[in-house]
Amino acid sequence: MTTSTAFADAIVALADGAGTLDVVDTELTTIARAVDANPDLYERLVDVQLPASQRLKFVESETLAAASPMTRAALAMVITGEGAGDITEIASRVSDAASAKRSREVAEVTVAAPLDDASREKLRTALERATGKSLDLKVQVDPSVVGGVRARIGDTVIDGSVAGRLAAVRTALSA
Repeated sequence: MTTSTAFADAIVALADGAGTLDVVDTELTTIARAVDANPDLYERLVDVQLPASQRLKFVESETLAAASPMTRAALAMVITGEGAGDITEIASRVSDAASAKRSREVAEVTVAAPLDDASREKLRTALERATGKSLDLKVQVDPSVVGGVRARIGDTVIDGSVAGRLAAVRTALSA
């Protein structure tokens, strides 16, 4: 069992027992993305030369004030257990386990601009229809997709993005 798996299993067990698994899943995914996007923060969280109290200041910061107590506790466990370097993998494993508990699969969706609730629901319904699976969406905004949607569901990738279509046209023209 990897360290990431052990952390994820512990987080899932604690959050599920407290009835907060869905909230922890969503918040931990958001935090992992924020940590990945901020190299300076990442370096501070993984620097074992810093005392744990210094690394835990992130958990106690105003940035995470709105996060649930269970999410903050899970993050503190990961940081003090020197697992912060694997936060993205841990969050992914927590998402997979949370979806499995709901008998659903995770669809990692990339869009060019944020989706409102109605658009998100339409997208989920369309992907469920296309795959025949019950899905939980994890939406990431990336302007480089230009427009449309790119979705990964397990090993299946559905690329309906403008960037993906342009790449296909370039490939076809160069062949």
